Amino acid sequence: MQKTCTRLLAASSLVFGLAGALFPRRAIDLAGRFVLAGYENPEGLEPSEWYVSAWRAQSALSALAGAVVLALEYGLDGVENGDGDADVGAEDADAA
Repeated sequence: MQKTCTRLLAASSLVFGLAGALFPRRAIDLAGRFVLAGYENPEGLEPSEWYVSAWRAQSALSALAGAVVLALEYGLDGVENGDGDADVGAEDADAA
């Protein structure tokens, strides 16, 4: 169950991070709708360029972290099931 949750969270981090990095203004607009729900005129607010760049960098790092976690999870899963390189070396030593 824990591996499934870890993989699901890593995949969602990857997907949302990519979306935020590729389309930062749309992501900021969507987040602004939720965060600024009580304000009088949230449509009139425009983010400055440094904020868009910071959002893009944060989203790219989030996507990278999700990709690393997925790579480690699937890499470790192969080692635990006996598909790792350590088993190949042991079979070569036994054959000699």
